[in-house]
Amino acid sequence: MTSADIGQIILRERRMKLSLYSELNDPFELLSHALGDKLMRKAHKALKAHFTKTKGVICFSDNWKSPVMWAHYAQKHYGFCLGFDIPVGHPDQEYVYAMNYEPERLRFEFEKEKWTEDVGLSFIRQIMTTKAKAWEYEREWRAMADLKKRDPNGFYYVDFSERMQLREVVLGARNTLSVGKVAKLVKEKGPLPASVQVFRARVAHHAFSIVRNKEVAQVIVKASQM
Repeated sequence: MTSADIGQIILRERRMKLSLYSELNDPFELLSHALGDKLMRKAHKALKAHFTKTKGVICFSDNWKSPVMWAHYAQKHYGFCLGFDIPVGHPDQEYVYAMNYEPERLRFEFEKEKWTEDVGLSFIRQIMTTKAKAWEYEREWRAMADLKKRDPNGFYYVDFSERMQLREVVLGARNTLSVGKVAKLVKEKGPLPASVQVFRARVAHHAFSIVRNKEVAQVIVKASQM
């Protein structure tokens, strides 16, 4: 989810900005474990420094119907929600992962005689994928990418591709742009590998939820028409 202004830029440029770990809004990023042990603090500090310098992430949710998510991340319902498909079985699939939510900081005891490569990988995986239970409403998935080429504007990006296919654009309940105008942005730059649905959202009549507004016709931008 994003603001209307940034959403239009994303559609025009067909790329997503990578967020650096140091920019994310949770101060406990990469600090999933209790750090009472000095060796644990040293390990976390080293790993956090490594990931901050070498990796970026794109944060997704599997639930566009959450009014809280729209309020927090989509300009108070004035923005967009962009839906993507990531093909199952793609070599990069392992870099797309669901976040886990825990009520307490994790515990891990260093035992050098039992340390193996598998144990180390499991430890790193926990650091990358664990957040406090308070964030559970986000139902977050993340895509990780290397920080390779910095754009002249100072940011890092990942282009739309077969491994990150735009499939939906949902206009927020308060968004003032027309579905047709946004559909034109989707196809402005030429062909995409798959069709894209563009539709408007509204507040539900019987639940605290956001749903598709069926009174406003959706536009399907077919790949063959782009």
